[in-house]
Amino acid sequence: MPLRIPLGISDFRELREKGLEYIDKSGLLVEMLDREGTKVLLLPRPRRFGKTLNLSMLRCFFERRSEDLSHLFQDLAVWSAGDAYRRHFQRYPVIFLTFRDVKASTFEGCWADLTKKIQALYDEHRAVLDEGALSALERRNYAAILDGTAEAALYRQALGDLSRYLHRATGERAIILIDEYDEPIHAGSIHGYAREILEFSRAFLTVGLKDNPHLERGVVTGVLRIARESIFSGLNNLAVYTLLQRTFSTCFGFTEPEVEALMARAGQRDAMDLVRAWYNGYDFGGTVIYNPWSVLSYLADQEPELKPYWLNTSSNELIKATLEKHAARLGPTLEALLLGEGFETVLDENVPLDRIDQSDAALWSLLVFSGYLKAEKRPRGAMEQAAHRLSIPNREVRLLYSGTFQQWLEARVRDHGTDLHRLIQGLRART
Repeated sequence: MPLRIPLGISDFRELREKGLEYIDKSGLLVEMLDREGTKVLLLPRPRRFGKTLNLSMLRCFFERRSEDLSHLFQDLAVWSAGDAYRRHFQRYPVIFLTFRDVKASTFEGCWADLTKKIQALYDEHRAVLDEGALSALERRNYAAILDGTAEAALYRQALGDLSRYLHRATGERAIILIDEYDEPIHAGSIHGYAREILEFSRAFLTVGLKDNPHLERGVVTGVLRIARESIFSGLNNLAVYTLLQRTFSTCFGFTEPEVEALMARAGQRDAMDLVRAWYNGYDFGGTVIYNPWSVLSYLADQEPELKPYWLNTSSNELIKATLEKHAARLGPTLEALLLGEGFETVLDENVPLDRIDQSDAALWSLLVFSGYLKAEKRPRGAMEQAAHRLSIPNREVRLLYSGTFQQWLEARVRDHGTDLHRLIQGLRART
């Protein structure tokens, strides 16, 4: 019997109630709750590695409601972990906000999208208006956001304000979940309104997540950790766990045992070596990780075919724009990558988007954290900064370098009069 693959479903409740295939990632809840002194987590991971589904799981677990959702968790790791974890079940008001698809080409368009997101969030929690917990001024401010007439200052402080309203109305501090926080920032970097969107994001997130007495816990996801001086300068309470660290390393993507079990259930055990070559190769804190989107897409096909599923869906605009700026000098390095040689470098876990066109180091960090390069930690002296060996993770991503990257580089490097012969030969030899 074919597996019931939840391709493109990021709603945890829908996935579980339909009995669709689910790899248990509720260990994220256990690890999160074990860190009692950690107020806010930032968990950057590449696109389509399960961030939205995980936040949806957190919401289902934490959010207070009259309906009992324990059936969604009873066979998962968090439920068997004991009462210390279950006492948090359905206890808190939850603010869930995603910035996915906020990527307009102008700041005016971006601002319109942002205000509509906040308006929808306030509409979702409009029951606080009937709780009698808001003052007359607070009710007017709430109504202004609902009808779209609020001043910019109200939108900047909207996250903090809503948490205060919910805390007062329920008696419990709020859980704040922010998905794809950096998508508008990527768009601003590409389209020339980086300063404006960074100013809004800094204010919005700081009010909601920094020294907020109405906050119980916060979890923020995105692709990159934007440089501290750009956005997180006021958020020194933020605990950041990138894919370079062991903590939370198995909570996103699929591990080797998880894929082996999945392939066995699908009757595809014999294809394991091919799936490994195409979709394996990521290193999250020393753990071997598979691209979950590509593995599930392969299994969902009526006639499974090894092809670049993730590359066909992932957004490459920032990668393209950045690579074009570095193209004139990248030929030899890309050739080495395509020949499987790799190279060592020191990675900066903060990605300074405003300086990325001036720095090769920033480019390598961008490619690693976006999922286009694998980073393996290399031992160094006790007084030295850790280095990583960078390489192309698998055959799927190699196609991007040997195909799309080749086209971008040919056009760009031709303008600089650089000889592409050796690079093109390397590309052709490895495809």
